[in-house]
Amino acid sequence: MEYKEVVQLIEDSEKRVDEVLKAARLDRHEKVPMSYEQYKFTLYFIAGMVAMIGGFVAAYMIIYFAGR
Repeated sequence: MEYKEVVQLIEDSEKRVDEVLKAARLDRHEKVPMSYEQYKFTLYFIAGMVAMIGGFVAAYMIIYFAGR
């Protein structure tokens, strides 16, 4: 395959995507980047989960070593 054929194939497949979505009655949505607030919330959520797991592990280790 030559370069021009590949480019034509990609353009044709791009046109077909719209046809398939139209047939399925779906819309094409562009990806919207995550806002800073959502990003910050996600990172705080992950940090909270890690802190909770670390706290449970620390409590378990204290109880384990105190019983020895």
